[in-house]
Amino acid sequence: MMTKKERFEAVCNRKMPDCMPVFPRAKSQLIFGQGLKLTEVIGQDWYDVEKITEAVLTSINSVGYDIAIPIYDDPGFGVPALGGSFLIPDKFGIAVSNTDDQPVKNKSDWAKVQKLLANSDVRTFDPRMKSALEVIKNVAGQVGNEVALSPTVAVSLSTAMFLFRPDEALLEDVLEDPEWVDEMCRVGTDWAIDWLRANYEAGANSSAMIAEGIGGVMVNPKLNRRFNVENIARVSETLRKEFNKGTWIHLHGDCRRPGFYEYMVDLIKHAKIQGIHFSEENPVEWIKGHVVDELGVCASVVVDGAIIGNGPEDKIEAEVKNQISKIGDGLGMIMVPSCQLLPYTSNEYFKAWVDATHKYGRYPLTN
Repeated sequence: MMTKKERFEAVCNRKMPDCMPVFPRAKSQLIFGQGLKLTEVIGQDWYDVEKITEAVLTSINSVGYDIAIPIYDDPGFGVPALGGSFLIPDKFGIAVSNTDDQPVKNKSDWAKVQKLLANSDVRTFDPRMKSALEVIKNVAGQVGNEVALSPTVAVSLSTAMFLFRPDEALLEDVLEDPEWVDEMCRVGTDWAIDWLRANYEAGANSSAMIAEGIGGVMVNPKLNRRFNVENIARVSETLRKEFNKGTWIHLHGDCRRPGFYEYMVDLIKHAKIQGIHFSEENPVEWIKGHVVDELGVCASVVVDGAIIGNGPEDKIEAEVKNQISKIGDGLGMIMVPSCQLLPYTSNEYFKAWVDATHKYGRYPLTN
């Protein structure tokens, strides 16, 4: 029987695992699953190492999934240290979000933010990030030989939106000042690369999962290629050369659309992406046939996060069985939710999804 880490490595190398690995991209669900509110474990300038370590380890050990983000991750990392703030909900089941109080409210703020980044160490300039690295060390010390611990970060357009500019302002900049957006994407990706380096140094041990979900739904394919491809290629090349690790990317939207398909191919062939985490708009048969088999990269079997979150368990199991039945030999594929495990998902439904994947995803698959 393989370890969970070995399962993921087998998939990444297009070899046969003993069963299909699950990557839930669990973020705030980790906290809510322990009966805690986010306000009990994080603030604008603090991050509870002990409680978050316990939440991550309890989730990994009790639910049994294979690939874990080894911290509680949200889009607020770096924002307060650069002069902004983010929204921390005080209710169960609601995730952290960015606000209009981003560090770069006007172009005149940009020089100051750039200077702060240039003179700061990503490992220490934000106390939340510094504490998150302590969590990675703790988690890796407990399960690092058995579980795939995947670092994660937003890149390029998504980093520019989460780290620098308010949402609507950045989308206006894309059309009105694309040269400035080029610069924000480049600087933001530099920051993201440094954060991934720090994650690996702290104990992350598997391929990274980077996210660029803005472009696929808010920006046309031509601009996606302009802002994203070279930056994502830099991430992929850095991780390959410095850590011998692959790079998966989380994309939103229907990648079969004209222009977006060509953009996806660019990410595979030019940026040398190892795998793609799709959203539910992309049928699993198309993913297996046209992405995994034809284009030669790994990819995801997707169960809509709402099905996992809302249950019941027999419906979750039926959907897992249905999706896995459509992928032939299933080589090169992992199980994911459509985006991330939704924050309100109960541990019972979470585990039902993981258990069903391990049950129906035994290799060699028989359909």
